[in-house]
Amino acid sequence: MRAAVLAHYGSPDQFVIKAVDTPKPEEGQVLIRNRASSVNPVDVVVRKGAFRLVTGLFNEPIIGCDYCGTVVRSRSSRFKAGDEVFGVLSPADGHAYAEFVVIDGATAVLKPANLSFTEAAITPLTALTAWQSLVVAGGLKAGDHVLINGCTGGVGYMAVQIAKYVGAIVTGTCRGAHMAFARELGCDTVVNYESESIPTDKRYPLIFDAAGRMTWSDTEASLTDEGLLVIIRPHVDNLSSAVTAAVDLTWPRMKLVILQANAPELAMVKGLLERRILKPHVAQTFLLEEIGLAHRRLEEGGFVGKLAIAID
Repeated sequence: MRAAVLAHYGSPDQFVIKAVDTPKPEEGQVLIRNRASSVNPVDVVVRKGAFRLVTGLFNEPIIGCDYCGTVVRSRSSRFKAGDEVFGVLSPADGHAYAEFVVIDGATAVLKPANLSFTEAAITPLTALTAWQSLVVAGGLKAGDHVLINGCTGGVGYMAVQIAKYVGAIVTGTCRGAHMAFARELGCDTVVNYESESIPTDKRYPLIFDAAGRMTWSDTEASLTDEGLLVIIRPHVDNLSSAVTAAVDLTWPRMKLVILQANAPELAMVKGLLERRILKPHVAQTFLLEEIGLAHRRLEEGGFVGKLAIAID
């Protein structure tokens, strides 16, 4: 099968398309013909070698988290050959940048019938992360005010839609060029972070940093006395910010959410997608052979939604 392997950890230029052995499913697993994947910030982190003790020091790893494809062989009672499924793999395990992928049958669900393979493939990681951050960790409920930082990015735009589904009142931050998209998503208030600050006349019971840019000191004055800051990755640019991030994580009103892939929550996401409550937005689609270009585009930023990888 074809796969995008990393010749070395580092830049996007290290991806090489080559033939590798097709994996074989074990008991409880499923082999799928992978039709599409996506590019997530965590994939960039893995590509640069942050998880090399898990992904391997000297081998040529295949990375990638999101997948969507057709079952060709099943050793799980939940699926049969011909089923179309989607889901997310552990970033450390990866293997989604390949034509065939072995998945855990307990964590996948059937693909939403109304979505294309690429539309479905950009959704699992971001939608589950947003749900687990806002509802599970943040306890968001109807009538709550929430501030979502980076509301038009991959996780952020799903977070806005989930918050509105719950019935929350949403303030979103984004760049000026994306404010119209933020309003279309449902933001009640939109802050242009290029020229505006977080409103000083309002305090939030929940702030969700979907962009990975906030520290506790950035948000403390904007939180209610019992308010909570939820992050999905610490803001780390250098040694000083790494120390700040480590200290921040000791605060009881700050939570770091690490994605937990599971079928029940993904099935819930599937239902919201089929009811068009959640709407995926494909910013751009790249071929598997263009995976390096896709990673460069992600690092450049400046787009809304997600980047898709077509593996047909």
